[in-house]
Amino acid sequence: MCQHRLRPGRYCPVDLAHYSPSMPRPAHLALIAVGVLWPLRALAHGGEAPAPWSVEPVALALLLMSVTLYAAGLARMGPRQRAAIAPRRRVLAYAGGVATIIVALFSPIDELADASFAWHMAQHLLLMLVAAPLMSMGNAHLVALMAFPIAPRRRIGRTVNRTPGVRCGGSSRAAPPLAGLAFAAGLWLWHAPRMYDAALADPTLHTIEHLTFLVTSAVFWRMISTAGDRRLDGLSAVVIVTLIGLQGNLLAALITLAPLPLYLPYAANGLSDQQVAGLLMWLPAGMLYLASSLRAILMIQSERSQMRRPES
Repeated sequence: MCQHRLRPGRYCPVDLAHYSPSMPRPAHLALIAVGVLWPLRALAHGGEAPAPWSVEPVALALLLMSVTLYAAGLARMGPRQRAAIAPRRRVLAYAGGVATIIVALFSPIDELADASFAWHMAQHLLLMLVAAPLMSMGNAHLVALMAFPIAPRRRIGRTVNRTPGVRCGGSSRAAPPLAGLAFAAGLWLWHAPRMYDAALADPTLHTIEHLTFLVTSAVFWRMISTAGDRRLDGLSAVVIVTLIGLQGNLLAALITLAPLPLYLPYAANGLSDQQVAGLLMWLPAGMLYLASSLRAILMIQSERSQMRRPES
């Protein structure tokens, strides 16, 4: 919750003391990464030499731009701003997000993903369920904004606020559900067979696909991370996280139980590759949403019990 007094409609740039109870913790995200990659270890290279690391120029340029702005933002902050916006744990979270993106997009996982739908699914899950929450915890957008002097920063703010719907939606109770809808829409859009096949055939479109997954999921987790402010109460956060988990499970079930291969580039692998991919989306992702919701419910119930407890 914002600890500063602000006029109604003003966005509080700091979520200060704690993460929202609905937000997964870094330890949870590390377990999800292990849960995504561990089942695939036997499929890695089947006795062949390990795949090399690769570089996708557009993705690398975007990542370097993010890191440069983040570092510049940290350098421009005074001690009080650092303590409020980017304390050590948030900087470490951002670094973890960057490391996850590097592993997902530039490590041998990227080449394995070209040949296996299961590995491609693992790549996407690392972006959406590990990198994106870590970037959100790191306050990546706020720190990057601090890289600019005050005058350009204000111009950027005015430009963003003039975008239709941003000023109203960004501070209203409609923002978190809309962020969830955007996350779900991106997930279903890019897993439609035609779009998925087109992204595999076009490197630029493939980068746009990955950017869509990363941005929409980062915005979604950012909204969840600020639960407790005027935009989103804790119980609503639980409902939204649960609904997002359910729609993801539905898509995973459709992929897992499909009687025929859905994506032409992976058709030669047969149904087993597709079923493993669907199960990866179903189980590790589903467990993350479930754990986040259950933890939040327990914390909300504990807080209510303490409020009802008579003073001795």
